[in-house]
Amino acid sequence: MPTVIVADSLTESRENIKTILRADPTIEVIGEARDGDEALQLVKSLSPDVLILDANIAGIDAIEVTERVSPNVGVIIISLHDDKILLRQLMRAGASDFLLKPVARDELIDAVRVAAMRVQRYRALAAGGSEGRVGQIIAVYSPKGGSGKTVIACNLAVALARHHTGPVCLVDLNLQYGNVDMVLNLMPQHTIASLAQRQGELELEVLERHLTTHEDSGLQVLVAPSTPQYAETVTVYLVEQVLSLLRKGFDYIIVDLPTVLEDYSMVALDTAEYIILVTELDVLAIHNTRVALEILRQLYSPERIKVVLNRANSQVQITPEKVEEVLGCTLLARIPSDGRLVVSSVNNGIPFVLSHPNAEISRSIVQLAYAIMGREAPIGELVQPTKQKRRIPVIGPLIDYLLGPS
Repeated sequence: MPTVIVADSLTESRENIKTILRADPTIEVIGEARDGDEALQLVKSLSPDVLILDANIAGIDAIEVTERVSPNVGVIIISLHDDKILLRQLMRAGASDFLLKPVARDELIDAVRVAAMRVQRYRALAAGGSEGRVGQIIAVYSPKGGSGKTVIACNLAVALARHHTGPVCLVDLNLQYGNVDMVLNLMPQHTIASLAQRQGELELEVLERHLTTHEDSGLQVLVAPSTPQYAETVTVYLVEQVLSLLRKGFDYIIVDLPTVLEDYSMVALDTAEYIILVTELDVLAIHNTRVALEILRQLYSPERIKVVLNRANSQVQITPEKVEEVLGCTLLARIPSDGRLVVSSVNNGIPFVLSHPNAEISRSIVQLAYAIMGREAPIGELVQPTKQKRRIPVIGPLIDYLLGPS
């Protein structure tokens, strides 16, 4: 049961927050504070899981309070104003979430659960008390559509599944328009939306029954909802639960993120061992990538953020070296362009790392997988090609699938 302290200089605001939280029997309010000094004293004496802190708290300001208690306590900031500069400062100080007043009930409870789960996991890791497997989350993101992010994520996940001896999972967090299942030619019985009614009591065994197996690689896949309206059932808390459980059951979890970062995307970024930022050789992509890098570097350690250049051999005026100069970093990988092979791969639902393992583009993806594993890629033939006759092309049954049940 998450324990909470509410810190706000306004009595009415404190009472409103407490009323919302006390209506939920799974959350316990153990104290309240009228200023920053009192909040720090209560945190020290009561050791709560979560501190709900007003952005304009009297006394010691919210930024200093957050810096002094995070990450041992999850800090949720509430504010009357959508101040982007203050938000950035508070997130850099370690705040878990930022909510605007008046706070909606479901939004607040969801934020408390997520913050409590994060801090409990942090405490367990800090105490050396984690048991069993703790898998690595690899978040794949691009701030520009059409960059090839999903194709890279799918082929990277398949490459890891084939070249790593342990279990690997791919999660499609593009909840409204995810198409990982299309790229891999999967016909899933369940999606992440199927888990919505199980949040709060979700276990790894239940989660595993909602995964779809990619037969040619053994990769396990949690696909996105079949239609956009089902995306609304997937909460931040559910995503936090799913990723936390997957880390216990899988060595690597590849997460394909949407272009527009949502609250649930931040859960994946918060817990990711690596954030793979995909860009390409055009001015708009490089501009968006530079902006995204600036934001991510303020929130996370720069060592966790890796840039991958897709279509790196395109005959344009911009060179990969110029990209590195503009972004101020070394590229983790350069994925060459092979439009004919990629289009054929997607249309037939066979990842090119399987159908054409010795193509230059496939080798670059496998080398990326080995870089993530911290191992040297093998020399020579990487894997035996997957025979295409084993698969039913996507294009044929695609319309039937789209018109089928959700």
